Amino acid sequence: MESTVIIPENTGLEVLEHLSYQRGILWENIEIFLNQLSKVEGVAIAGTKEMDTIYPVKHNLEDGLYTRELFIPKGHLVVSYIHKQNHPSFLLKGDISILLDSGEIQRLKAPQKVFTKIGTQRVCYTHEDVTWVCVYKTRCKKIKSIEKEIYTLNYKELPMKIINKQLKSWQEQ
Repeated sequence: MESTVIIPENTGLEVLEHLSYQRGILWENIEIFLNQLSKVEGVAIAGTKEMDTIYPVKHNLEDGLYTRELFIPKGHLVVSYIHKQNHPSFLLKGDISILLDSGEIQRLKAPQKVFTKIGTQRVCYTHEDVTWVCVYKTRCKKIKSIEKEIYTLNYKELPMKIINKQLKSWQEQ
């Protein structure tokens, strides 16, 4: 996850709704939002000790499968990285609202299986403490290398056919 801030539930849902109605490329809208969010005092940024403390991640790597289990506390607004591969995700615990690529907001309560597609970037609000697990295939042997393989903050690193497909989808909405 890239950045986060703790906010009241009503405000968290309002932020998701505001983003969902923005016109243009959703990735670019999220990037603008993320830049604004990073200027707010108390926001945790990915790669910092503060982020690692607030959102403990459990890593498991075995036989080419990388499993990443993330804990997100109640009342947090979280912006994810852009995913660079298709993979299954599992909401094991909690209640969360997610801004989908379609611009809709979906509320999920555990347990849920979610299939994440290449190019997906999520903005989420946690109504309860959340435990979220993602499973990826990889040939990498080190966590930092795996993270570079599976995530990005720049949608232009995605295959052109994925970018074009998303652009077409967003233009039709």
